[in-house]
Amino acid sequence: MLEGIDPKTLRTGLIVAAIAYLLLPYDLIPDFLGLPGRADDLAWMALLAWFYRDHLRKHSASRAGNPDAKTRSGASRAAGADADRRRPGRFDPREVLGVGASASSDEIRTAYRARMQEYHPDKVAHLGDELQQLAHEKAQEIQRAYRLLRP
Repeated sequence: MLEGIDPKTLRTGLIVAAIAYLLLPYDLIPDFLGLPGRADDLAWMALLAWFYRDHLRKHSASRAGNPDAKTRSGASRAAGADADRRRPGRFDPREVLGVGASASSDEIRTAYRARMQEYHPDKVAHLGDELQQLAHEKAQEIQRAYRLLRP
């Protein structure tokens, strides 16, 4: 029903709905009854919060389970890492290494070695300075991801 809605848009809509329910005189239990009258308001707020968290969890799971995300090429993975670099606080070590959430330590090590072969500074020494700098940054990002994930 609401699977295609962006979580930020849904959050805004739910906040507007919550404020409208609080301010409008139409309630299940009238507000003039005091504390019992506010109980339904609190129940609706809790229901809206639960609905949003459930939608956010499903939205995150559907994005993580995207088959295209698991088989992306190196170029698109690099583009995704660049996008994460522009958004501070969005560092996902599993995405950097290209492993799933249930990856074993051997799979993590294999992915780390494969990614380092692509971006190791010795492998790109013959390229221009800009590409060498980019490879250096990417190698540091891969090493950081591996340090966070290794057992």
